[in-house]
Amino acid sequence: MDVTLASARLHVVLLAAWSILFVLTGWAPKDRLTWALEAAPALAAALAIAVVYPRWRFTPLVLVLVFLHCAVLMVGARYTYAEVPWFNALRDEFGLARNYYDRLGHFVQGFVPAMVAREILLRNAVLARGPWLFFLVACVCLAISASYEFIEWWVALASGEAAEAFLGTQGDVWDTQWDMFLALCGAVIALALLGRAHDRQLGLAGPVPEVRLRAIGEANIDEVAELRVGASQVRLVASVGKSLWQAGRRGDIECRAVYAGGTPAGFVATLVKPEEGAPGRHHVYLARLLVDARHQGRGIGSRALSLVIAEARDRPGCTGVRLSFVPVNENAAALYERHGFRRTGVIDEDGEHEMWLAFGNSGDAPRSNGAPIQIP
Repeated sequence: MDVTLASARLHVVLLAAWSILFVLTGWAPKDRLTWALEAAPALAAALAIAVVYPRWRFTPLVLVLVFLHCAVLMVGARYTYAEVPWFNALRDEFGLARNYYDRLGHFVQGFVPAMVAREILLRNAVLARGPWLFFLVACVCLAISASYEFIEWWVALASGEAAEAFLGTQGDVWDTQWDMFLALCGAVIALALLGRAHDRQLGLAGPVPEVRLRAIGEANIDEVAELRVGASQVRLVASVGKSLWQAGRRGDIECRAVYAGGTPAGFVATLVKPEEGAPGRHHVYLARLLVDARHQGRGIGSRALSLVIAEARDRPGCTGVRLSFVPVNENAAALYERHGFRRTGVIDEDGEHEMWLAFGNSGDAPRSNGAPIQIP
């Protein structure tokens, strides 16, 4: 994916602002223990970003959100969450029951980590975009909030009354539940509101560049070998590495990379099978089609399939395209059916269901010389 990374200049500007806030909020805070406890996550975040900077930079959106979260933490550390002056003024003006800055803090505790987790999972191809990503990121944020409540509990047990300002319950017996609920709300709202903007910076939104099939050689084999499907799809399609190994053993499989613009986004493997009893006639077998998890949901797989079909149609004597799919992978089956493939009723020895796209007037499935193709 063509990720828009936060520039060095943005890092410097935010670090300077972070440093000023850190000094100002740490100068004679209301409670030194509370300041140390509340500011510790902000310090840890800054150190982590600095340590990984040579090999990992967040998108500008996520980096700015992390800075804003640090600012919320440091202001709360300066005054304690129950005594932030501006929110005291709001409480007094509107007759509120409490200082609501801690509610804001826990909302942000879900809002910002949601985008951090989303970026890490997408860029490392752990999950593809979709309902599972939304659900699991929200779960991660809820787990972070619950873990923070554990920390508050343990600090309270260890330090007794000295931790009262850190807990900031303000007499609410349901404070812990409210904290976790607001963190969950923050995560859900962040994913719903910022998902599209985040996708654009991750190179996953907007017009898809031209999709092409390119040969795999010394110049691009490392990039292609690193393509990965989502974690939920690993049982449905073999990896690129395994496919290349199988192609090397057979010698008759053509492997190519699917490029979206100048970026490897997927992989296809095809071979030509002569038809039994029909000299000069053959069909193309699509042995593998996969799209990297970071590029799924943009129609790249559909365009790659169209290219394979178009190439097969241009081959003199080609009668059609054959493929098979794991029966639980109905998403793949639906894609193939949209391109005109039909189920033949044949199930191979691995339990995969065969599909056939016929060219010309014949809808008959091909009869291949030799044993069926088995590329698990």
